[in-house]
Amino acid sequence: MRRAVGATVVAVWALALAARADEPKDEVRKVAERYLEALTGKGSQDDRELLLGGATANAQLFNLENWKVISRAPPQVEQGDLRQVVGMMQDLDKAGRTSLSKIINVGGGGEGLSVHQISESEAKKILEPTREKAQAFLRSSPVLAYIARVDKDVYWHPKNPVRALLASAGGSGSYMLQLHIFTIETKEGPRQVPRQWPLRVLRFRAGKLDTGWKILPASDWNAE
Repeated sequence: MRRAVGATVVAVWALALAARADEPKDEVRKVAERYLEALTGKGSQDDRELLLGGATANAQLFNLENWKVISRAPPQVEQGDLRQVVGMMQDLDKAGRTSLSKIINVGGGGEGLSVHQISESEAKKILEPTREKAQAFLRSSPVLAYIARVDKDVYWHPKNPVRALLASAGGSGSYMLQLHIFTIETKEGPRQVPRQWPLRVLRFRAGKLDTGWKILPASDWNAE
């Protein structure tokens, strides 16, 4: 067990990598497979809505030719204080608004960054001045900071679903976050070139809010 300021992170080992074919599949793996099957057209298209925050227009159009689970990382569980993480996100956004106002020269009014549709190039410029705040967030609540991608330019994507998730959780009390990461291999194109990428399955609970098991979506400009 590793303790961080305002959060307790517990990493426990799952069954060796991915579950073997002769072992029963757990609920998390079933959710991952339902989503992947929807992308290949073999499963229910309703399972595209397993994405945290729902399926965007781009996500509705995305398809896979095939998939295979290569490995599964040890699951992670984090418990923390909502007031603290919301405060850290507000500090990070405040620093981001200051940087953004310099970039687009419009002043720094308003809360959050959803008013202005941030481009990839703007996000990269915002990232450097806010790195100190992002690192503080990572030290304090590493699993939540990881799924929010606070140290990457995709954090500033206006449709980052973790922003809406924390807003709906309220500003006080505690939260529990569970995270499972699968490595998926797909073979793409006429030459069936293999590509490996992470599929993240999470569940967030705070007060009466329970997301159930959801897939963390990729950004429109960055599949990671």
